[in-house]
Amino acid sequence: MKAICKDNTLFEKELCDKGLDELIMMENAGINLAKFIKKQSKKFKNAKILFLLGGGGNGADGLVAIRHLKKCKAYCFDYKQSFLFKKQKSILKNAGFKFLKKEPKFKHYDIIVDCIFGSGLNKALDENLQKIFIKINKSKALKIACDTPSGLGFGECFKADFTLCMGVVKEKLLEDFAKTYVGKIKCLNLGLNLKPKVQNFLLEKKDLKLIDRKINSHKGNFGHIYILASKSAGTLAGLGALEFGAGLVSLVAKDSFSPLLMVKSSISSKANAIALGMGLENLDILQDEILNNIPLVLDANCFQSHHILLHLNRKDVIITPHPKEFAYLLKMCFGEDISTQEIQKNRFYYAKKFSACYDCVLVLKGANTIITQKEKLYVVNCANAALAKAGSGDVLSGMIAALLGVKFDALSAARNSVLAHALVAKKYKFNLNSFDALKLIKGLKCL
Repeated sequence: MKAICKDNTLFEKELCDKGLDELIMMENAGINLAKFIKKQSKKFKNAKILFLLGGGGNGADGLVAIRHLKKCKAYCFDYKQSFLFKKQKSILKNAGFKFLKKEPKFKHYDIIVDCIFGSGLNKALDENLQKIFIKINKSKALKIACDTPSGLGFGECFKADFTLCMGVVKEKLLEDFAKTYVGKIKCLNLGLNLKPKVQNFLLEKKDLKLIDRKINSHKGNFGHIYILASKSAGTLAGLGALEFGAGLVSLVAKDSFSPLLMVKSSISSKANAIALGMGLENLDILQDEILNNIPLVLDANCFQSHHILLHLNRKDVIITPHPKEFAYLLKMCFGEDISTQEIQKNRFYYAKKFSACYDCVLVLKGANTIITQKEKLYVVNCANAALAKAGSGDVLSGMIAALLGVKFDALSAARNSVLAHALVAKKYKFNLNSFDALKLIKGLKCL
């Protein structure tokens, strides 16, 4: 897992408490930035490297990297320069390094490094810099952003192939709107291998934990899952639960599209977990006391019923809205009309706001899915657009229920299911347009 912070403040304070000052952190950031660029430059013959520098800490990190790389060019923008920036610039000038005086021809470079603003920007870029970024983004150069692509979240910005975070991953990089601009996110060490005192983390492949199927086990060891949904959505959820390890799956319906699913007329109090709501028209079941002592996954149509409010303060309940459904839920919970566009711009804010008030686990689906319960928050950003198909969410609900059925706690069930769901899509090697829920279910075999 990688730590997530709103900015570097808390992490840098921890480093300072351990004896590292700002100069040492800057030097370490620049050295690691230079190492990464040097590694990437091997992809090119006599790589031509260009640094774009602002006048603050981000630019100072770039100046340190230039000092260690030597063979590169740099262009300074006319912004107010900090003391550290001036000092590093002076060191380079005294060593004979010459800065470009005119705006460079971006098409002549193999690697372009953005060290202009980083995460410190809080307003739109000036018109001239936006025009420059349009030119850069059209170039074939490999683009590397230091800490944060300059201008991210304010219209036209630097579009990176790699974003190199200093110490911790910034929250803003994991907003859905940022996915187009940040490329692959890497973390650089600022000096000590500290684990920041945070409870927000970016999940990675190595964090995945699946059901452990012991050699002397039987189907009863792996839970009996009930699915309350329409025939089609329920079949997908049921098959998702089975392929993810559930021992038995029953669909509460007249029939099913699969012989692998049992068909029941009602819920049993002996169910180990229930997933419900997918395509379900009658939500009166949410009022049934039989649900009160069984772990639940609430999805889809559940967010159109006020009865969902009966279950939000349960620690064994997982809700899985997409942004539009989340907007319905926020309206019911807080009486606020919040558009899906507003939610998508501030996913962390609204996820945390909800989670602070309710005990259930929230899975806010999206390009970067957020999983949160109270102060704990996880993000999965390794999925791709293949999952943007009807049925993907139904499969996820079944997967989560499968883990609940074998006694994963609700947060662990949600976290591991979302990660597995994303990894299957990531592994798909064909045209993403051809991916569908059945291929997703089949892909669970390969985890």
